Amino acid sequence: MEQIEEAVRCALDPESPHDVKVQATQYCDQVKQSPDGWQVCLQLFTKVPERRSETRLFALQVVEAMIADAGVRGSANGAAGKLETTRKVLLEFVSTQYSGDRYRSEPGFIKNTLAHTITVLGLAMYPAQWPTFVKDMIGLAGIPDATGPVSEDGASVGTGNLQPQLADFLIKVLSSLDEEMVNRAVPRGAEELARNTEIKDAMRVADVGRMANAWYTVLSQLAGTHTELACGVLQLMGAYVSWIDINLVVNQPFMRILFELLRVPALRCAACHCLTSIVGKGMRPMEKLCLLQFLGVVDAMAQLDASDAEFAEEVGRLANVTGIELTSIWTDKAATGEAQAAACAMLEQLLPLLLSFLSHTQSEVSSAVFPAINDVLGVLKKLQREGVALSTVQQQFLTQILPVLVEKLQYRDDYAWPAPSDAAAGDTDGSLDEDDDEAMFSELRHSLRVFIDAIGQIAPELYDSVVLATAQDIFRQCSQYGVSAERAGDEGGRGRGQLGWVRAELGIYLTQAFGERLSSSKGLRFGGTRFAQPNGAGSGTLAIATLKDLLTMMIQSGIVGSSHPAIAPMYFENLVRFGGYFEVERDAAAPVLQSFLGATGVHHQYRSVRPRIWYFLHRFVKLLPAPALATYSSDFVSAVAGLLKISADPSSIGVGSSYGLFDSQLCLFEACGMVLAPPNLEDSTRMALLQYLFDPLFTGAQHTMNAQPPDQLLQDQRALLQIHHYLTAIGSIVKGFPDVRADKAASASAPEQLSASTMQVFLKAADMCVAILEALCTSHLVREAARFTLSRMLSVLGAEALPYLPRLIDSLVSSCAVEELLDLLGLLGLAVFKFKPYVAPTASELLLPVISKVYGFLDQVAQTGATGTDEAVLLQDLRKAYLTWIAAIFNSDLDNIFLAPQNAQHLVTIFQPIATQLAADRSNPQSQRLAFGVITKAIQAWLVDPLGHHTLAMLTPAALAAINNSASASSESSRPRLRQAAAQALGVSLGSDSARETREQFRQFVVSSVLPACFAAPTQAGFDLADAQSSLVVAEIAGLLQMMLLSGAPDVAGSNGSAATTMSAPQMLSPPIGGDLNQNQCASYLSTGLLPELGCPANMATEFVQALGSLDQKQFKKYFVAFLNNSARP
Repeated sequence: MEQIEEAVRCALDPESPHDVKVQATQYCDQVKQSPDGWQVCLQLFTKVPERRSETRLFALQVVEAMIADAGVRGSANGAAGKLETTRKVLLEFVSTQYSGDRYRSEPGFIKNTLAHTITVLGLAMYPAQWPTFVKDMIGLAGIPDATGPVSEDGASVGTGNLQPQLADFLIKVLSSLDEEMVNRAVPRGAEELARNTEIKDAMRVADVGRMANAWYTVLSQLAGTHTELACGVLQLMGAYVSWIDINLVVNQPFMRILFELLRVPALRCAACHCLTSIVGKGMRPMEKLCLLQFLGVVDAMAQLDASDAEFAEEVGRLANVTGIELTSIWTDKAATGEAQAAACAMLEQLLPLLLSFLSHTQSEVSSAVFPAINDVLGVLKKLQREGVALSTVQQQFLTQILPVLVEKLQYRDDYAWPAPSDAAAGDTDGSLDEDDDEAMFSELRHSLRVFIDAIGQIAPELYDSVVLATAQDIFRQCSQYGVSAERAGDEGGRGRGQLGWVRAELGIYLTQAFGERLSSSKGLRFGGTRFAQPNGAGSGTLAIATLKDLLTMMIQSGIVGSSHPAIAPMYFENLVRFGGYFEVERDAAAPVLQSFLGATGVHHQYRSVRPRIWYFLHRFVKLLPAPALATYSSDFVSAVAGLLKISADPSSIGVGSSYGLFDSQLCLFEACGMVLAPPNLEDSTRMALLQYLFDPLFTGAQHTMNAQPPDQLLQDQRALLQIHHYLTAIGSIVKGFPDVRADKAASASAPEQLSASTMQVFLKAADMCVAILEALCTSHLVREAARFTLSRMLSVLGAEALPYLPRLIDSLVSSCAVEELLDLLGLLGLAVFKFKPYVAPTASELLLPVISKVYGFLDQVAQTGATGTDEAVLLQDLRKAYLTWIAAIFNSDLDNIFLAPQNAQHLVTIFQPIATQLAADRSNPQSQRLAFGVITKAIQAWLVDPLGHHTLAMLTPAALAAINNSASASSESSRPRLRQAAAQALGVSLGSDSARETREQFRQFVVSSVLPACFAAPTQAGFDLADAQSSLVVAEIAGLLQMMLLSGAPDVAGSNGSAATTMSAPQMLSPPIGGDLNQNQCASYLSTGLLPELGCPANMATEFVQALGSLDQKQFKKYFVAFLNNSARP
């Protein structure tokens, strides 16, 4: 024993040397695992005088480990004898050692652990090995054994031996029993659940009556002197009532004492909590109604003094559960009409109580009845929808509750807002930190809004008379007396004198609530046509006109003049949220913009709210029509210029490329671009303002670049971040200008909306951006900024910016990470789609470097393996992005960039990994499907329509028939042939010998590599034909096979390529292909070559080829699945 005690001391002593600690811990583990360790520890725990508390705790842990090894039912490893010995020793210890003063001096954690040990011992042995478990524990406390109904007279019989300290230990054991056996928060296995069910069944038969009598004895005899024991018993009753016969506790003796305890200050909270558990017990509707009638709980609550906040919260919970239960009975179709009427009457009696708790000043009390309020309003909504008239009591309840709900929407008068200097100092990211109070208030408001909106559906006139009228009154008061930023309450009391910030914020919030309710019901169309509201009350146009008038009142009230941080953000949010208002009230835009640019707008003294206002300004400018913006351009730029100073702070860099306050500044830069973009703005004014905005950015970037050599600059994080911010700001200004217009005939053309001088400014910015990128391409920050800025240049400048694309890609590809390459592939995909066919030479030049970079990453991981889940996901995304980019090239009719002289010789090398690696990767079905889809597009382009007569996006098996009808043929003949135009731009002659030779090499590649992959991929181990994603892969393969069969048809395969580009597009075959399959090169190869080589019988191969040629796409896919299933059978 001494060794164990010393080992435990060393293991827990922070002063012990590390090697000693390790050795001591190992010794303790050996004791736990040794066959007789539990016996030594059992003796150690019960030894008198007692050992150190830490040692005794370890001893109990060893005993519990032995009990756990005995199995759920205590029968494993011949444990019956061990358990019986443990039972005798522990019970003897409790009866002899805890009956006196030692119990008071025993550390609480020892008593709790011992109670838990006896509990798990009882669970392992009851009822088979220890049928008297509960009886023994009750007997230890000196409580008389009684199993019959609780009797007021019987409680006083033979209670002279009742020992409070052992009664306390009994409560600990029974509480632990509930925790281990019933508590839903404790995870349990199936065997343990089955055992617990058997134990509960046995206890219902033999012991729950005994427990109920014990509870009553403690309450009746000790409640006056030992309140902690009474609280413990009340908690036990609340826990056990969920699964025992409720009549054991719901009877006259128990209820008499329980309701008496509701008036005892020290016990009333516990008594109320117990009563709440009784009311909430799961029962059938009629039984629950009888229970509520017997308890008279509604009348009882009305008589309680709930002035104490803690007790009020408990009574509120009781009222809440009662309301939920009554509502459930009232709406239960299984209940009789009389029962429903009785429940409704009792609920109406409860409604004033619910209202009183809802009105409580403490949010914990008011929120306690939220679920019941929600259920009641839900039923009233249902009645209203069904056309059932509400009773007088119900209407009165709505009339009384709505003002209470609106009142509780307010901030408290004592709500603590930080001083402007405090907010500025603490918010480096430019945003208010939502502390616990703010989060709780937001959640409270959300719940209240749900209730208010529900009343708006039930009684729209009432809603308007309260919500709308309150907001209107607030705005009128503000117009007359003004608004304070410092004082919370109104100057002369509620509704009188200068408006305080609390009600000012409420008026703005109610405006938002009113507008959102309209928006959620039918959407908002200011000045739109008339429509009926869903509740039949009035018209939507009337309601929207009311909102328009309310917004006008809000704007004209001058309420935004308050500098309190709660006012301006929501004020501006309302204007942006209901931006349609400015479509009919165009004159309101000027004063609103003036407010935005004023002291309570973008220059708000609370720096913590500025970023949000900047964001709303950005959205507001987007709302205004471009011609109207020209009027405000000069004033706008002048007003925000002081906020555009860029100061890099490396500490502000957050998660996900967040740059703190600078992210919000970008809203201002982009807004400046938007106000300078209108075509009706004089070009001289635009140029002056652009120079005013760009010059500090150009100068700052150049100064930073010239301050130190590039190698030193790359080591200066602050300087790199400063350059990043300069470039990103430039891109944001450009982003404010509209994208280049694109027409269907020639795709993206020159940006006609830009003047020549504006274009020169932007091109100068692009020059600087690319030059900086080339000098600092190894910096992630510079690459990120350059990619953003030049992508915006591409969108705004159009084809004029294409010369910068190769330099951009070269610099990015040389140093980019996988994440950047993903974005880069997306940018390239957008560029080839938007700027076709002009981008063809540039795309051709970039093709091989980008592909080399992609496979460089993939090959590296293939050799070393992914280092973790994140990298594996990134690489899957890379495969998908790469294939999507290749597909975008084909869908943009730029397939001939692969046939350009510098690329044609690598054609098979490019597609080989797609066919043999990506298409075979069953771990990523999306990429697998994309791989087969890309190859299908290549077959369409080079083997089915090699002269570029058709648009590849339309050239699918399902669409080929449509191409052949007269309307489509006419459309095709008049549509510019982008594929042919791109080929001309590349200097590729589609009918030349070199082009035909390249295509023939590709055909051989498809025959040798792709067609075998079409059968290998869906038959490999782990490929589930029934899986939805795998089914899409099979469909793509089926389409590829049909397209390949088309390429082998004589009228396609025999094309000599001599047609001029001005000839009409030839008629295309479409599935079902039909014809003489003996003359089809692909059909012959499949039936006599590939399929037999794969082990397919000759008749089965012939049948497959016939199906391939005779079925349409949907039918063949179904056949192909059946074919694969048959092939998989042994």
